[in-house]
This record gives sequence, structure tokens and C-alpha cells, in this order.
Amino acid sequence: MEPFIVSARKYRPKTFKDVVGQEAITNTLLNAIENNHLAQALLFCGPRGVGKTTCARILAKQINQDGTEKEDEDFAFNIFELDAASNNSVDDIRSLIDQVRIPPQVGKYKVYIIDEV
Repeated sequence: MEPFIVSARKYRPKTFKDVVGQEAITNTLLNAIENNHLAQALLFCGPRGVGKTTCARILAKQINQDGTEKEDEDFAFNIFELDAASNNSVDDIRSLIDQVRIPPQVGKYKVYIIDEV
């Protein structure tokens, strides 16, 4: 039997070309990556279900690729996804600040995706 995966994760786009209905932002992000003009922080806003977290995850993978990785290689060590709705105490922010000081294990960048800010 195959392990259960939530359909939102199973069918989530893996590349920018797979994202439907967000050509403006995907083209902007791809151009920023190609021209090396990516901002230090990006804010994705909009209603539920438009692809904010999906685009952030794809962006995190894209900026850490250098062409030498294998097809199934994952950069999960460099991508941290936090839910700000539940991690909003002073201690949570202190631990986040402590984490930021450590350089990435693999790839060039560490990416923090903070949902529900």
C-alpha cells in the first residue's frame, strides 16, 4: 500500500511553469533569479489558495540549485517553514534569530517561509 499524502501536497506544483494563473509573479521571480536581483525578503500576499506558499517553496528550491544536484535531491535542510499563527511568542522569535546565524548546510541560502504572518 502506498503511504497517504494529502492531495494538496501530492499535486502541488514543483516548478514555476506548473503554477497556474500566476504567470506575472512566476515570470518576475524567474527574471530576478536569472539576473541575480533577488531581494533579501519577499512578501507574498493574497487570498487563500492562490499559490503564495507554493511559489515561496519553488523559489526556495530554485535559488539553491547550481546545476550539479541530482533529480531527487532535496534542499529541505535549507528551507524552514514556520506558522506564525502558533509560533508568535518572544521565545519563538529568539530561537528563529539563533537559527539565522548558522550558515546553510547545503546550497547557498537558507530560506525561511513564515506563513500566516
